[in-house]
Amino acid sequence: MAHTMATIKNPFESSTPAPASATSYKNEIERYAKGPSKIEMAIERLSEAKLKWKPNPKKWSIREIVCHLADSEIVGVARMHQIVSASKDAPPTLVTYDQDALAERYTYNSNDEQTALQVFKTVRKHATALLKSLPSEAFEKTGVHPKLGKMTLTELVKLYADHVETHLKQIEALKEQLQSDER
Repeated sequence: MAHTMATIKNPFESSTPAPASATSYKNEIERYAKGPSKIEMAIERLSEAKLKWKPNPKKWSIREIVCHLADSEIVGVARMHQIVSASKDAPPTLVTYDQDALAERYTYNSNDEQTALQVFKTVRKHATALLKSLPSEAFEKTGVHPKLGKMTLTELVKLYADHVETHLKQIEALKEQLQSDER
């Protein structure tokens, strides 16, 4: 199951993370905190058929996107923990995973998106509280993403805020395709 988003840019596939200044960390935390409610609003009142619908076998359904966001959030928070707990002199190599393999092996399209949404909301709410408790200098600490390279904690928070925006656009595009198919 290849995860293709056509014209929607995936923030995890950039060659370098978008720059974020150390002073912008509070704004990024606020953006990050709002992600789950945006996803919740985007999927409310969707039928089972619409949640499971895929434009083709190589693209994800809305349900698969929500399940992916839950699992991705768990990994994202683990990455944040790696950066926060590491010595400033020894940036950690951030954990990675194969998102398409998880979607296929965990049969995301057969799982409950509401459970996944609750996991996403709860993990992000907890992570937001933890991030807000950190001193500003913590956001200058770095980790090394195997694909994106060295990034600060602020840049990682921004990446996960952007990640939701990317998938929100993908969900809206799928909903538009569903509407045009109904006509």
